[in-house]
Amino acid sequence: MQINNEQLFAFLKQPKSFIEIARKFNITFNENAQLSSYLSHLLESHLIFKNHKGLYFSPKILSSHIGVFHSTQKGFGFVELKDHQNSVFIPAKFTSSAQDYDEVKINVFQDELKPDKTYGVVTKVISRKLKFLIGKVIKNGDYFDFEPYNSFKNEVFFRWVSTKNLVLGEFVKVEILEYQKKFLKIALVQNIANENEKFWYLKVPIVDSGVEVEFNSNIEEELKQIPDAIETIEPNRVDLRSSTIVTIDGDDTKDFDDAISVEKLENNNYKLGVHIADVSYYVKEDTFLDDEAATRGTSIYLPNMVIPMLPEKLSNGICSLNPNLDRYTITMEAEIDKYGNNLSVKIYPSVINSKARLTYNQVNKYYENQEISFTNEVKLLLDDALELAKILRKYKENQGYVNLEIEETKVILDEEGYTKDLQIKKSGISEALIEDFMVRANENVSEFLAKRKFPVIYRIHDKPDIERIEEFNGVLKSLGVNVVIPYQLDSKSFADAVEKIKEQRLDNFIKIMILRTMQKAVYSPVNHGHFGLASKFYSHFTSPIRRYPDLLLHRIIRHFLFEHKKDLLHFERILEFQSKSTSELEQRAQTLERKVVSIKKTEYFSSRIGQKYRGQITSIKKFGFFVELENNVDVLVHISDLQTNEQEEFILSDDSFTLANKFYKYQLGQFVEVEILSIDIPFGKISAKVVLKN
Repeated sequence: MQINNEQLFAFLKQPKSFIEIARKFNITFNENAQLSSYLSHLLESHLIFKNHKGLYFSPKILSSHIGVFHSTQKGFGFVELKDHQNSVFIPAKFTSSAQDYDEVKINVFQDELKPDKTYGVVTKVISRKLKFLIGKVIKNGDYFDFEPYNSFKNEVFFRWVSTKNLVLGEFVKVEILEYQKKFLKIALVQNIANENEKFWYLKVPIVDSGVEVEFNSNIEEELKQIPDAIETIEPNRVDLRSSTIVTIDGDDTKDFDDAISVEKLENNNYKLGVHIADVSYYVKEDTFLDDEAATRGTSIYLPNMVIPMLPEKLSNGICSLNPNLDRYTITMEAEIDKYGNNLSVKIYPSVINSKARLTYNQVNKYYENQEISFTNEVKLLLDDALELAKILRKYKENQGYVNLEIEETKVILDEEGYTKDLQIKKSGISEALIEDFMVRANENVSEFLAKRKFPVIYRIHDKPDIERIEEFNGVLKSLGVNVVIPYQLDSKSFADAVEKIKEQRLDNFIKIMILRTMQKAVYSPVNHGHFGLASKFYSHFTSPIRRYPDLLLHRIIRHFLFEHKKDLLHFERILEFQSKSTSELEQRAQTLERKVVSIKKTEYFSSRIGQKYRGQITSIKKFGFFVELENNVDVLVHISDLQTNEQEEFILSDDSFTLANKFYKYQLGQFVEVEILSIDIPFGKISAKVVLKN
């Protein structure tokens, strides 16, 4: 039997039956089995398809792309395209062996039944992203099996290369040794925790994220070479030890990487000093310490623990700007006029001796005229600082800075480590003051380096894309908010629109929608500006103890400004990689932080099943909607828990703003009362039902 593929594909531009194909290519009765096998091979290779009537056809390929595959629990997936901002829907039968985060090649076709829709077919897995899996050892009959903890395609089976050391009910990390379409060959790498162990559900997501809690032992020798205190001051440093310099941080902060000084000058201008721990002096490039910091990218703050970027000897020791101790710093000093304009900016190596470790609570009380025992020097600094902060805040608002004042939840633990309370973090004058000073320092350093043509790692934030603006405008209209966000906008016009929205309606849902409209901020060697902060130049300079991009920027400052070196190539070569890497590591940290916080929030509701709460609908899907309760706790009201005696089907509107039947209607931003039905602590999920009014 011989069939020319091109002739077959041309013939199948219109759907044909098996018999029609056999007749077209003169297939004899004895060759039917061969034809059936051949067509099955083409179907498996996604070169031809079967329609809903069982007819064979070969649709025209609209386009081909390379992208990253993302799976869903229902089997279908999406491919995030490398060459576009949108994604392509992949039906379950066309995902091939692709798994989460694999790089794949796809062909895009027009949907036969819905001509206005398209779908993709995975034709090749280019590279496998997922090398390891986290899951639980289970039994399937008499055999050990594996149940993945993280998102994975349900139809895949697992085969252990060895069952030695497997313990039933143990959560483990496994390595994927071989990918096949229907099964994966796996090997045990690490035992994490048993399902009967206390807080196993906090250990699993940490390992699943790829974050290492313990530092590599290869840093020990380098740590021994780092002193515990400064004995002899370097001659090239500006000595600021007699200046009134303080730190202002949270009550439970242990690593102090920024300190401030503010002085009102005789000419009524202000001298702002932002003094940042000189981590780059101790953590040198191409050392084990630097490798460890770069691999971590950032410190991670969980309710039950901190996973630091740098070892404690550095983060809480010689690099931490503890009071009454000499510490090396890099200082950004600026003279600022009464309108908020920079008159001069200096960046130099310094040594300081902090005069006080102040807390936000203390400073807020001082600004509220409560009795606080500060020295006169500290009081004068705080008075001048408040004047300057008000000037800087007004300056930024005039530029287009959007201050949403997003509420954050603080998880309060009891002595055993369980969640005993959820509290909204209070933010006062002092928190805003420090933010204003740090933003100005980050802007000044970034611009200072850029204007001298030095390589810079920028913190960029692009303006919202048109699709997100369209969606937000639709939400505003559905809520009766008479504001339209312009498609061609800058920071100022966006900020002005937000202020108009606030005048008509301001609740947490509106804040969430504004945030969803914005792009994600990332690191880049190319400056795009920072839309949300309305900054033409912006870099992260102020937190080198907990953020690697800040440490990298300090190295650039030392290399070009302090050591006066001219070679640009080295930093130009590494900045692109480090920008991408640190952006990804930041995203990893944020995902882990959100996941653990969700788990601890869910833990809090374990004793509150059956209780009723008021909340606001923040997202609507085909399967139900999410309600945000007080303390920023999200619960899911599944569509199956919405059904009433009438059993009228709920329909999701085309714009996903409402879910309704002829008896009930639920829409975005609506306030509802819900009753907690169930919780799933390991996955941080809470289910609820709407309490219907009589």
